[in-house]
Amino acid sequence: MKNRLLIITFLLFFITIPLSSFAGNLIELKTAAQESFPKYYKSADHQMHGLCIDIIHAIEAADPELKFTGYKNFLPFKRLQSYLEKGALDVFFGFKKTAAREQKLNFLDIHLYQIDYVVAVRADDNFKIKSLDDIRAMGEEGLILTVLGTSANSFLQKQGDLLIDDAARTPSIALKKLLTGRGSFVFYHDLGLKSIIKKQGLEKQVKILPVSFLTYWHYAAFSKRVPETTIERVRIALKKLESSGVLAEIRRGQGLTK
Repeated sequence: MKNRLLIITFLLFFITIPLSSFAGNLIELKTAAQESFPKYYKSADHQMHGLCIDIIHAIEAADPELKFTGYKNFLPFKRLQSYLEKGALDVFFGFKKTAAREQKLNFLDIHLYQIDYVVAVRADDNFKIKSLDDIRAMGEEGLILTVLGTSANSFLQKQGDLLIDDAARTPSIALKKLLTGRGSFVFYHDLGLKSIIKKQGLEKQVKILPVSFLTYWHYAAFSKRVPETTIERVRIALKKLESSGVLAEIRRGQGLTK
């Protein structure tokens, strides 16, 4: 981890946008955090960490005239989205782009990171799963555990004819239920599952099957009230992070390769 941070710091040193490149004062952008490990989380010493926090700090380093505030405050997802649409927040890092959201928000065209919906199983299970039809065919043995109120749960509910237990409030609880035999699969995104399995030392007890059921990217989304010139500043900084390899290095820090 220390070596990775040194690499990111070294790369940022060479891509920092010169202060003389733009005329103007400090630009403050209000954002927030979502309770979604490892995108945003607090360590034992109450410091904010996570994939999106790393991206925020990298943007600030690339353009020192950009300053993000509010990222230490967790908001429920629906409230966060509402605040962004109303202009109470300026930007949020880690939104899926949809046609409905594009009517109310401005999205940058730069991919932050990829999301794949996958299933985790017990390490000694030998399921051969290529699609949700394979799980349907298992009948009562194909019970899927997922997390209440998440996009993963919403996706599953729309598929039909699946046995779903969505009582878990966190993916960690869903994994505990899996290990005690209260389901055969945990359905969630790979970013969260990989990080939790590693954090809790479950690598020998749980494995993720090599099949993706849904893939999309997360982006930075801005309130319509944010000036285009400000959005362009962030876009330029992110583009430099992308072309220099810093964004890829941040992704690799969370076990992502794309």
